[in-house]
Amino acid sequence: MHRFVRWGLGLLLGGVVALPAAAQRSPTRPAIALEEPRANPTYPVALVPFAVAPEICRQGHVPHVSLRVSNSLSQTVAVLRLRDRPTVVLDSIPLKCGEYLAVWDGTVSNGTRAASPGLYFFYLKVDDFGPTKKLLFTAP
Repeated sequence: MHRFVRWGLGLLLGGVVALPAAAQRSPTRPAIALEEPRANPTYPVALVPFAVAPEICRQGHVPHVSLRVSNSLSQTVAVLRLRDRPTVVLDSIPLKCGEYLAVWDGTVSNGTRAASPGLYFFYLKVDDFGPTKKLLFTAP
């Protein structure tokens, strides 16, 4: 019986000692941020804000950025464009660090309208790493 009490006390003390070290960790801001896509209810467009943090661009590094839309079967249906530069397609292009706004007009790769309502996933890839967000897209 004493053996179990010692083990329990040791585990308890070990956990107490480990707690202050874990509490001292500061939350880090993600280097890549993909915000929730916002659908426009009056016009079938999705605005997708994203950001690439300055720590990625240290020592003159310019990351390659891609932003794609996939359907529920993981098939790529569209590649997004920058809102302020509509000729720039976000398909593995070098892009400086900063905050951007991409736009998807609801058309898929073959030029037809996306299924509405439909569940779509947005994949942001910065130098082969990045987050995913989902959006339920509905056309008016």
